[in-house]
Amino acid sequence: MELGSATFVPSNLQPVASAPAPHLSTPAALRGAPAATRTSTASLCSHSAGTALGLLLAGAVGGSRAARRKWAKRNSTARLVASVDAGIPVNQTVQPPADLREWRLRSAVQMKGDAWPTPKNDRLLKAARGEKVDHAPKWMMRQAGRYLPEYLELLKTSDFFTVCKTPALSAELTLQPLRRYETLDAMIIFSDILVIPVAMGMPCYMEPAKGPKFEFAIETPADLAKLNMKPDVPSTLGYVFDAIFWTRQRCNNDVPVIGFCGAPWTLMGYMVEGGAVSSFDRAKKWLYLYPEESKKLMAGLRDIIVEYLVNQFDSGAPLLTIFDTNCGQVPPSVYEEFCVPDLKYIATEVKRQRPKALMSVFPKDGEIAWANDSDFDVVGTSWTTSPVRARRDCPDKTLQGNLDPHLLYASPEEIMKTTERMVKEFGVDKYIANLGHGMLPTHPVGGPAAFHEAVNKVSREDAPSPSVAAPKAAASHGARTMTLNLQDGASCSVPMTQAGATNMQKGLAEFVQMFKKKVEAVKPAKYDEFEFSWVQDTLSVEVFCNPNAFATIFDVKMFLTVKAGYIKVTSDIPLSSLQSDLEAYLAA
Repeated sequence: MELGSATFVPSNLQPVASAPAPHLSTPAALRGAPAATRTSTASLCSHSAGTALGLLLAGAVGGSRAARRKWAKRNSTARLVASVDAGIPVNQTVQPPADLREWRLRSAVQMKGDAWPTPKNDRLLKAARGEKVDHAPKWMMRQAGRYLPEYLELLKTSDFFTVCKTPALSAELTLQPLRRYETLDAMIIFSDILVIPVAMGMPCYMEPAKGPKFEFAIETPADLAKLNMKPDVPSTLGYVFDAIFWTRQRCNNDVPVIGFCGAPWTLMGYMVEGGAVSSFDRAKKWLYLYPEESKKLMAGLRDIIVEYLVNQFDSGAPLLTIFDTNCGQVPPSVYEEFCVPDLKYIATEVKRQRPKALMSVFPKDGEIAWANDSDFDVVGTSWTTSPVRARRDCPDKTLQGNLDPHLLYASPEEIMKTTERMVKEFGVDKYIANLGHGMLPTHPVGGPAAFHEAVNKVSREDAPSPSVAAPKAAASHGARTMTLNLQDGASCSVPMTQAGATNMQKGLAEFVQMFKKKVEAVKPAKYDEFEFSWVQDTLSVEVFCNPNAFATIFDVKMFLTVKAGYIKVTSDIPLSSLQSDLEAYLAA
């Protein structure tokens, strides 16, 4: 049998007795068609059920046609749940066979870690590999969610985490956007980033109007003992892999299924805070109060993530995304120290185990230049980053993003105009059109339609990749060269203006006064970190210090970051040395 070519037609599907049975055509015909345009029949016979689902399992792996016939006979409870509500597309939840997991595991063994059969629409995968495409592929973060009436309808009968743990329901929600927006180039499995902490022993529930909440939080390092740092991933998270596998069968391998997880830092943030919060102050304090324990926790999460993503790939997800939603919550230097090494390790290790896997990362509201020197294939950008800056920071990667989600409230004309401009600024080559973050619960369903239409209008002939302009010399606007003496006799020459150097000197003086108060304080206290940044053209100078890490003013070292375009220099520099360099520059 050729892999991915088998077709199974279940002949015993029955509609729910209490609901009138609508006429169903092939999945392609269902996408985007409003419920009012679908005709109905008096009954759903076995032939029409076969017409509806005859192609759903094409692309499945494992077993012969005879084995599939045996499966049909054995699993007589498979059914199609169909309901019609005004203005809401048909609910087409399909129950998988009872031995879904065994089927998946047999298929994974047969694949031997290799790539699954290519989807009919492989535009997304080509773009991720940096290959030429006719126009930019597109999908939307949180494209299966609360803005869709059909999603809300299904959630009336089940809670959020039960849906995540039920492959039939997870697959149905994953498919809903594809039916409504027929030109989507990918699906992302309906799940949640917090399933990993749950697998580690942190029960979680959805609190109405607030979001996910754990039964306990990681308040001190002693709480780490409550966690299982080496959970049985195939067992505890097998429902996610089952959902990916079942979704792939149900979509007839039309488009790729994207797998995902949360990054170690983002997961740690939720675990320390105890759930969803408006700011992650406690998590940030954890980094500074318990730096070694923070690294230990994130390293443990890192290892679980690697196994989790490898299993997602083995279940049929060719592109794996890491969402670091909390990236922008910490200074770039802190992120580089605590978070970047683990992210790079994950990409490298997943690809070592599964060379055909495509890896994507989304460091929301943070810098992305570090990812250019990594094994990630795709780098997502927030709407806070311009396409030009993103191309300069990651010239070797496929970029993804970055429409402001709030634009989807605007008129279709405004959405299309802005989206077309965005695609042309990024260029079609090595680009995946997406939002700068996820869909919002109050989004109108018409907004994504205009977004998709605009992306489709821009062909590669209209907008190939723009050339990355060389970094502008920052020696304009009165800038003079300032020499910064770094560690081990190294130095760095920076074009700095008089005003920039004066502001830095003033900032350091305020830091020194604050540090003196810290030393003189009778009771120990935690002080806010010091941050200074100066930007001109493509040059930026950033200075960071955690005063709580030093006992005396003579011990203080500042963390310096100098960036010019995609060139970046980082180094510790003693406070006294930086003060002397500024004095010498201003005195000249």
